[in-house]
Amino acid sequence: MNDQTPSDDSEVGPFSIWFLRGAVGVTALVVAGFLVHATLGLFDTGEQLGESDTSGEPETSTPDDESTGETPTTPPTTSTAPPTSSTPAETTTSGVPEPSVDTELMAFVDEAMAFIEATRQRSFVERPVVEVVGVDAMTAIVLDDVRDSLAADPVAAESSLAFAQAIGFFGPDDDFLDIYEIFVSGGVLGVYFPNSDQLLVRSAGALTLSTKATIVHELVHAFDDQHFDLDRDELRVDGDVGWAFAAAIEGSASFVEQAWRATLTPEEAGELEAEELRFDFGDFLTLDLGFLVYETSVYETGRTWIERRIAQEGIAAIDDAVINGAPSSEVVTLPLDAVNLDPVDVVAPTVDGEVLWEGRGGRALIAALTFLTDPEQIAATGWGGDAITVYRDRNGAACLRWDVVGDTKRDTNELLDALRRWVIGIGGSADMVDGMVRVDRCA
Repeated sequence: MNDQTPSDDSEVGPFSIWFLRGAVGVTALVVAGFLVHATLGLFDTGEQLGESDTSGEPETSTPDDESTGETPTTPPTTSTAPPTSSTPAETTTSGVPEPSVDTELMAFVDEAMAFIEATRQRSFVERPVVEVVGVDAMTAIVLDDVRDSLAADPVAAESSLAFAQAIGFFGPDDDFLDIYEIFVSGGVLGVYFPNSDQLLVRSAGALTLSTKATIVHELVHAFDDQHFDLDRDELRVDGDVGWAFAAAIEGSASFVEQAWRATLTPEEAGELEAEELRFDFGDFLTLDLGFLVYETSVYETGRTWIERRIAQEGIAAIDDAVINGAPSSEVVTLPLDAVNLDPVDVVAPTVDGEVLWEGRGGRALIAALTFLTDPEQIAATGWGGDAITVYRDRNGAACLRWDVVGDTKRDTNELLDALRRWVIGIGGSADMVDGMVRVDRCA
């Protein structure tokens, strides 16, 4: 039986990157090689999200040694109006001054904001702050926030880490800083901090098309945050609702970004694709595949959901999606006219140990875990409901017990087969208990 019931203060909503409460937009690259975006959440401990405990001074750019070897010629832009360049403009052989990085950046921000406003039929409330930084600065800034957040709420940090280890996203000896250092340095291209309206965009100094695409995407996060407030705990009451909320946020940004990409000439589109193919992942692809699929699937899936809704409801559908999210990942991933979309209520399974967290994983989690063993997602499509209990056993190991049921008996059997194939590769057990699939696994 449950030895302890988690208190409200110890509840952590979404799993993986989203089980740290908050809403900071992050741009990442997915395994398939095309550009997508992920959302990195940090704990909300009473302070506004994204607020650093250090001073509000602008971060300075550091060399990005993964691209051309060039470094930014000016500090990152932090003002809300075009600044005076701190570096003299370079002069061409014709004697015509080359525009500085700052001037180009501010001009493109203006252009991108105008495009977003025209697409969304609404104006920005205020101009977001945009900085261009190198990979080392990007990694340091995000990891500092993660480190501060972990220290600020150790109970939630323990719960989140236990889930990540028990589900196999992290190794038994990994911690958040281990994983996020790899994730950020190898895959993050941009970060948005809602409380400061600040955008960090990774670049070696040149305002490339890839950098511009990142700016557009992250500016949409700023736009949505200004109008609808992205930091809302009621939309992240469990892992599944959190994933669905992330899909709404990233679907919004991905839809507008894709519309911007459609304005490029064929030559520019080819140049952008070539830039993305040259991206150095570092150790990014050494991370758990299920973790990567779970985090990156919100972008294409969210964009498809948004596109379907716009086709029926018009552009205002984006506003509704960001305001209200979705009740489950199943609603986001299946066609709008799909049936059996109301989740089955499953009681959190009892365990013999210290309970750290109770909540729902959802269809998206099953789809990520069975990405290789069930590539057509037959089992995930039949998901009906589930409940997870994360706990520490008597030996102190991070464990979970997960009860899953399908929409029909056949669906439940298909889920059993798929999850059995998953645990064969990762360890643990999957059996039928009281008409439901029960997964038990410890790190």
